[in-house]
Amino acid sequence: MRIKGIFATILSAILFGLTPLLTTMIYDYGATSMTVVFFRSLFVLPILAIIMYNQKISFHISKFDLKNVAIIAILGSGLTTILLFSSYNYIDIGCATTLHFLYPVFVSLLCFFIYKQKISKQKQVALGLALLGALCFFDLSANAKPIGLIMAIASAFTYAFYMVQLEKTRLAHENAYKVSFYLAAFIAIETLVCSIVYPIHFVMPWEAYGLLIVLAIMSSFLAVVLLQKGIQYLGSSTASLFCLFEPITSVVCGWLILGEALTLSKIIGCALILTALIIMSRKNK
Repeated sequence: MRIKGIFATILSAILFGLTPLLTTMIYDYGATSMTVVFFRSLFVLPILAIIMYNQKISFHISKFDLKNVAIIAILGSGLTTILLFSSYNYIDIGCATTLHFLYPVFVSLLCFFIYKQKISKQKQVALGLALLGALCFFDLSANAKPIGLIMAIASAFTYAFYMVQLEKTRLAHENAYKVSFYLAAFIAIETLVCSIVYPIHFVMPWEAYGLLIVLAIMSSFLAVVLLQKGIQYLGSSTASLFCLFEPITSVVCGWLILGEALTLSKIIGCALILTALIIMSRKNK
């Protein structure tokens, strides 16, 4: 089961790693961060509803679970996406992604201080290597604004909150499609409320909507469901480390598709992260 959890989490991370590439492509059509988050959540709802209907999965959810989903969606997953996507407007995507990937550290700290979950020496070494690896991707340009740094770091904390709460509540053992459906619904509502201050663009070229549908299927459906499976099998603290395949995916895609430079520091960063993942995978055999 742990091997399945590792595979599911890594595949989820790869899909999430493609998100910045698609997001910036959608931005080129005039979309805002709030627009992307709203349509990404909206477009995935009918897909999940059809799957649930065909598999005869009940839409019923208890008031207790609904409250937990609302909290996790609004303060966790939804706020994370809004903060991270908004930070792209103030700092480089590479810098934002690096700061966001401080979240495995926050996950371990939350588990340690709130749930008294011990951090083994093996995991401490893996966390240290992963943190050093993430910092190798850090490239702060002179045009970066402090608000962007704050948003990216805050997104790391809110995502850690999302992962931990998903595990510690009984939602981790609920049907993944059902949880994803209600998460997407609450995030769509959240962005609609935020649109009072940050408008959502509804009139865009059809190419933008096509990319939004692809983004919804890839990140709000497949990646989210796979991550829930990974957390169920591994726990949030261990799963968060395997999620570090995401920045590696972003670097490789940037190099192959966008022609971005593959610097020595990025190669070292990838090597350190992969070493951390090997350490954790041996533990989980």
